[in-house]
Amino acid sequence: MAETAKHWAEQSERGDAWGPALMGFVYRVLGRTICLIVMAPVISYFYVAGARQRRASLDYLARVRRVQGKPGNPTHVHGLKHFFAFGESLVDKFGAWTGRIDRVDVDAIDGSNFDAMRNDARGSLIISAHVGATEIVRALASRYQRRRITIVIHSAHAKHYNALISRFAPQSQVSLVQAAEFDIAIAMSLSAAIERGEWVVIMGDRMPVRPTERGVIANFLGAPAQFPPGPFILAAALRCPVYTLFCSKQNGRHRVSVSLLSDGVSLGRRNRDAALSAQVQQYAGALEALVLSAPYQWFNFYDYWADGVGMERS
Repeated sequence: MAETAKHWAEQSERGDAWGPALMGFVYRVLGRTICLIVMAPVISYFYVAGARQRRASLDYLARVRRVQGKPGNPTHVHGLKHFFAFGESLVDKFGAWTGRIDRVDVDAIDGSNFDAMRNDARGSLIISAHVGATEIVRALASRYQRRRITIVIHSAHAKHYNALISRFAPQSQVSLVQAAEFDIAIAMSLSAAIERGEWVVIMGDRMPVRPTERGVIANFLGAPAQFPPGPFILAAALRCPVYTLFCSKQNGRHRVSVSLLSDGVSLGRRNRDAALSAQVQQYAGALEALVLSAPYQWFNFYDYWADGVGMERS
């Protein structure tokens, strides 16, 4: 009997209860290299055992190859490389929060686009994605600029990992808001944060926890895909600058990609759908450009182009 499809946020992340805690202990005591060695057989096991995630990874990599004009299909070697890149990004997140990854390790952290966002006294909405180790930028911004950051998250499974971040870096200026608990009080809190010149970070590449919410269709890697409207509706409500920010690892170096998406999203009643679609397509284009330059750095292991994006089909 076929398994019932589950929304991505409702699925338990493999090893989410004990994996981050063990990894954090190994990293802090034995260092990054040993942590990666310890993780290798675990990641290999999850690749073999996680049939759905494996199929989704190979399907995604095949789409990238077609857009790039490369012949043939990805093999399990490519799939494993994708999984290992994800594991390495988890390790690098710990490195960022514990101070073992610093500004000198990140390219373009002092580039013109990032500087423009950093020097803007206004608060900003940053729309990111499940790419690389974005926590590196959050940690550095918190450490050097003391800019408070509020992160809107969709998955309750993130609590395990973020509890470790709080333990490793209690001085960080980062707070979390669960999107599932979003209400008027939280909306007012985010608006006040923007008024104080803080940053609000939200992911824009997965449909939200409520699977009944209709997505916005955008072309992504040669096919229509649904993107969540929430980040862009939030941008219109906050009336603040909107940036895209991705942090990928290429050629052994972390690299920040920042661009101004809008100086203020406006969604009028008459052209609301068209304006929303245009904003989402602009974001999808920025994400696609990053994905094509660093395919293994986008960590989406779900059937993204299925009917009802963010859902898995058996």
